[in-house]
Formats: sequence, structure tokens, C-alpha cells
Amino acid sequence: MADSFQPERLLVVRTHSAPGVVVLALSGELDAGTTPKLAQATARVLAAEPRPEVLILDLSELRFLSVAGVRQVRTAHDSTGADRLRVVTGERPVVRDFLRATGFDAVLDCYRTRAGAIAAGSRADFVNRAEAVWNAG
Repeated sequence: MADSFQPERLLVVRTHSAPGVVVLALSGELDAGTTPKLAQATARVLAAEPRPEVLILDLSELRFLSVAGVRQVRTAHDSTGADRLRVVTGERPVVRDFLRATGFDAVLDCYRTRAGAIAAGSRADFVNRAEAVWNAG
């Protein structure tokens, strides 16, 4: 079997769970041969009860990202429905620059660090803060 169809080139690890927030950290290569692995991991997270309000995909440890990989991230974004998907790009040009060059950084909710993505809070946190500002004003 060709190298491009070996899903073991991608490691997907659930690294953080807080109320309403799940982080999937990816390392290795995200391309046409490994996207099914990300699709399965995302489906498992979104099928859980209760469904997380925020799913964070941490791409900061990827060595390679292809168009097929970005499409799978976009599919994950679309499948979250009313829930939010956040993407951690890190400092690696392979991720950050590719998302910028393809325009996906304008569609996806991107953060440089995992801590920043987690600190952004859940949708419920945002609604509570907006309501407090509205009521104060």
C-alpha cells in the first residue's frame, strides 16, 4: 500500500476535557490518506452525551497539511452545527500559512495557542458575558 494511505501517519489524541470543551491534538500528517482518522475521532466526540459546546482541533504539531486535510477540518467545522469548532495553528508555517493562503483562516475560528482557544470559553460563557454587558448598560 502506498505511503499516502497509511493512517498511522496521523496521531489524534483527546488531550483536554472541561465542561463543554474537548480538545483533539493532531500530530503527524493530515492528508487524503489520514483524513478518515480525523473524521472518526470528530464523530466520536460529537456523538457523546452531552455534546460538547466547543471542539478544539490542535493542529500545531502537524508536519504536513494538504488540501484534503483542510477540507476535513472544514467538514468538522460544518458538522458541529450550532456548536463551535476552534483551530489551533501554532507557530508552524505549514499550518498557519496554508490556512491563510487558502482563505480558510477567515472561515475557521483560529488561535495561535491551545491555551488561547480554551480561554475563549464556551458559547454559554459568551452569552452570559454579553447578557451581563447588555443588562449593565
